[in-house]
Amino acid sequence: MERSKKNIIWTFVGKIVNLLFPFITQTCLIYILGVQYIGLDGLFKSVLMILSLTELGIGSALVFSMYKPIADGDDEKVCALLAFYKKCYYVIGSVILVLGLALLPFIQNLISGEVPDDINIYVLYSVYLLNTVLSYYLFAYKTSLLNACQMVDMISRVDIVANSAKCILQCVGLLLLPSYYMFVWVIPLSTVLRNLFVEYLSRKKYPQYVCRGKLPAEDIHVIKDKVKGLFFQSIGNVVLFGVDNIVISAFLGLSLLGKYNNYLYIHNALVNLVGVISASIIPVVGNSIAVEDKEKNYRNFRQFNLLWLCLISWCAICQMCLLQPFVKVWAGENFLFSKKIAFLFVLYFYTNKMGDIIWVYKSAGGIWKEGRYIRLLGATVNLCLNIFWVSRIGIAGVLLSTVISLVVIIDPFGGKVLFDVYFDYKHAWLEYIGTLLMHFLITVLIGGITYGMCAHISESGIVGLVLRTLICVPVPIILLFLIYCRDTRLKQTGALVKRLVKAQARQSDKSG
Repeated sequence: MERSKKNIIWTFVGKIVNLLFPFITQTCLIYILGVQYIGLDGLFKSVLMILSLTELGIGSALVFSMYKPIADGDDEKVCALLAFYKKCYYVIGSVILVLGLALLPFIQNLISGEVPDDINIYVLYSVYLLNTVLSYYLFAYKTSLLNACQMVDMISRVDIVANSAKCILQCVGLLLLPSYYMFVWVIPLSTVLRNLFVEYLSRKKYPQYVCRGKLPAEDIHVIKDKVKGLFFQSIGNVVLFGVDNIVISAFLGLSLLGKYNNYLYIHNALVNLVGVISASIIPVVGNSIAVEDKEKNYRNFRQFNLLWLCLISWCAICQMCLLQPFVKVWAGENFLFSKKIAFLFVLYFYTNKMGDIIWVYKSAGGIWKEGRYIRLLGATVNLCLNIFWVSRIGIAGVLLSTVISLVVIIDPFGGKVLFDVYFDYKHAWLEYIGTLLMHFLITVLIGGITYGMCAHISESGIVGLVLRTLICVPVPIILLFLIYCRDTRLKQTGALVKRLVKAQARQSDKSG
């Protein structure tokens, strides 16, 4: 239980720090240097996200492969996995370096319009590239070892220190010497220090795990098979969520990209917060899949799905009521998009996260190979619609493209894979689609009521933001409870959550 408490507490603290400090640095960029620099940051990160496709999901496959030998105390197997992992990441870092340098002469072509006069985009891009390469060269496998050992609290503490130091150095540097070069050079410095510290802690905590030995051919074959299953999903994720910044920069320019990234920061903050919940239950669901029958797991799935949809609805409704007032208070009226764009950001969040319980069960069950083309197909549709619409309807086209890809392809057919492979009940998939549709209509109804109540508040600024928060936080919860209070899935959820918390605590204590 103690290990579980530490993991939960430090994961939560880490998420708060990882939200707060980027918010502070982005605010400093807005007011000291300007919105174009936020656009540059978003562009370079997206380009390097595309280049990081060479990772191909190897990290996830290898962490998954370490669970059993660690639990069995097979130190030699873990050491051989680490040695293999180390070689893989050296190769990956080298490939990214070569591809990144090959792209260097064409970076200017990804930017529409002017760039700030006081910078050289080729130098800046090279620094971002260096940071990405160093993250693979410097002990990336040690982070994965700690993850496999479920030492989440240790990783969180390292990240808190590294991110705090990076933010302080960047903000103080901007105040004393308003230079984007200084701001950017802090990034690889913090990466180096963070990875060195992780290596030190992992060596101190697990001295028995060193890079030695060679994996048998059959184990390498199993890992390759898992990587094949993750490959197309990795491509799909990167294209789906990574090309938007590049398309906006290439067609609309850095200023609009900077405004877009302000809204995207809020979106990603919510995604990361709710992601803590979904990620934390994967090991427990995996254990349930291993020891319980399908009928019981299906009942658990229906309960989890209802709870998750209620959580996502609440977050989406709060975002709809608070997004515009928050951006206005934070960055100023000049950084506001229209209400239509703000609504599309809310819809983007809802459709992005509504299918996460499917992802939880597929990850817990190792269902990676089946349906591997679905996310790639959705990403391809998203990219084509992006290019077609961005020059016609601007930012709205970029957001609408992603929403359509999620709703029409990724969410429904990604769910069908789970039901076909594991929950082989007749009509289960149709029931799931019906649940998504019905809950979306309920969300629209509750969102309309809540938004209408907030619209009657005439105060602006921080006071108006606080008053709207006092409405939009409790009202959706009350209305959702009134709608679902007689639903058997909700009545049984309390006992389910208690069982899962206890199971996670036992599993964390055993691993720790």
